[in-house]
Amino acid sequence: MSNQRKEEIVRAASKRFSRHGLSKTTLDEIARDVRIGKPTIYHYFKSKDDLFYSSIEFQSAQFIEDIKAIFNNQDLPVGARLLEYFAFKETISHRYKLIYDLILALLKDDSLEKEKQILQDLLKKESDVLNLILNSIYTGRIESMNISLPYYIVHLSWGLLFGNMIKEHFADDKSPNMKELMFKSLESILS
Repeated sequence: MSNQRKEEIVRAASKRFSRHGLSKTTLDEIARDVRIGKPTIYHYFKSKDDLFYSSIEFQSAQFIEDIKAIFNNQDLPVGARLLEYFAFKETISHRYKLIYDLILALLKDDSLEKEKQILQDLLKKESDVLNLILNSIYTGRIESMNISLPYYIVHLSWGLLFGNMIKEHFADDKSPNMKELMFKSLESILS
């Protein structure tokens, strides 16, 4: 029951922090959402900041599970999985707002060491997932895959997210489909 209660608190906090941010969210509101007393939150978390970081880590774990599900979908060919992965990244600002906000803070150089470490861990786990998938799919076709390729794809996909956001503001009908362009580039690297 203890781990279940802790997860309920983190889930509720994650929703609150995503909607209102750290400064505008109170522990009283989170306690009310979970129907517990505020002291129960302090039983599991030292502070609101501790709960906030746990919420980011919770969203990071969910994010990685979603990526694993995309790449483990045996019903789709590899190329379709890559395209789905890129499309999934475009939804992060809605699905995983805490992660998205963390990346924006990092880009503005406005993040704390703890936040940078969480993001670094997330990128590592994401690269590890891609490494496993690429190794299992391309075994025999690629003699020795460069260990930086999964890392490159992860960073490229994050760049695609922000590139597409910029493109939406300045797009014309002649702009290329960035996902397709990136996919074709990766296809030529992996073939």
